Amino acid sequence: MIARKQGVVRRTHPCGKRPRPVISGRESWQAPSDDERVYIYGTVLPAEDGETLRMWYMRWPDRVLYAESQDGLSWRRPDLGGTNALPIRLHSPSVIHDPADPERRYKMLGVSRSPESRGYCTAHSSDGLNWQLFPANPVLPGGDTCCLARDPATGDYLAFHKRYGIHRGRRRRLVHLSSSPDLQSWSEPALVMAPDQIDDARTQAEGGLFSQFYNMSVFPYHGLWLGFVTHFRHTGPPVEKGPEQSRDDGPIDVQLVHSRDGRSWSRCEDRSPVIPNGPHDYDGGCILGVANGPILAEDEVRLYYTGITTTHGGYVPLKKIAIARAAWRQDGWVSLDAGERPGTVETTPMAGTGQRLIVNADAARGELRAEVLDPSGAPVPGYGLSECRPLTGGGVRQTVRWKTRGTLPSGGALRIRFRFSRASLYSFSFG
Repeated sequence: MIARKQGVVRRTHPCGKRPRPVISGRESWQAPSDDERVYIYGTVLPAEDGETLRMWYMRWPDRVLYAESQDGLSWRRPDLGGTNALPIRLHSPSVIHDPADPERRYKMLGVSRSPESRGYCTAHSSDGLNWQLFPANPVLPGGDTCCLARDPATGDYLAFHKRYGIHRGRRRRLVHLSSSPDLQSWSEPALVMAPDQIDDARTQAEGGLFSQFYNMSVFPYHGLWLGFVTHFRHTGPPVEKGPEQSRDDGPIDVQLVHSRDGRSWSRCEDRSPVIPNGPHDYDGGCILGVANGPILAEDEVRLYYTGITTTHGGYVPLKKIAIARAAWRQDGWVSLDAGERPGTVETTPMAGTGQRLIVNADAARGELRAEVLDPSGAPVPGYGLSECRPLTGGGVRQTVRWKTRGTLPSGGALRIRFRFSRASLYSFSFG
């Protein structure tokens, strides 16, 4: 959508965090000796009443748990027969909502470790509580972390799942994609996200050996796709030995990736983490998984994730695993930034679907202007930069106005040229 840009840099923004997790690893029905580990290899969705949030998450070993919240911070764990565990055992329970299919309104992809059906499996539910496996299971071989999404353009179900493979001379954790029209027949897994030489170089610069991608959470967002990939900076076997630990150690944080079709993925220009480790202890070691979609509320984007007190190879009881919440301003993952010298961003021709140009920007220390161009690139009379009233605020929905114009020209495709200094441009829309 950007035809040209000059004098701006693309910057990734880390999330804001709460001082404590929203769900700790201790369930009320657990014995005092049980470990403190819960994971959001799972989902948070708005309930159909529009008032409640619903969470599907898990605790080891592969128990699917359920909770509800009014504010996204205080979570109630309903009694579902002595526990808040659902009557289905799957690892990494990734849920999507399909209101057009009332009998199977909720659909799940997860991992079965039972000898009879070991592998990735699919299930369905009319209410999100009572689940039934589809007839043809397992649907994919292997089994660890996964994310289920649905393509709004084609209706296909997309399974982003972890597989091991040799990549650039090393055996690594990698992200593969399979697609299905019906959650039963699936395409052959294809590699869609793997560490490159830049990732390895950065890991080695920090004293590690090489990079792996533990999992990737994916969702469609305003006409494109976003992904949150967990970057495992592998350091080798744990130096300090203890119970309940992995053979592979190293920190894990989260990077942003993007796609136009959900199949072909690109890395960001700025690879700094969108969910970094710390500063709080609960995720200071690694971030093991991210929910398969965000919650939009109060001009924020909120995403739930699994925070761990130790690096990947830590051991119990030092390793405590809890569910935390990250938050950004609306569309706040990435911005185009200009400094003291003005920067310019010009779009490709777009068909306007609204009357006003709405901008999400932080220009509190500078200013932002916009002009409207015709498809040839010439300014439309009355909509030039000199006629634009500058924006000098920091809001997510600021309306651009010109001296004699408050609405956009009607009819035909338009280009928008933004010019700004000491400001960040996050997104824009025709409102």
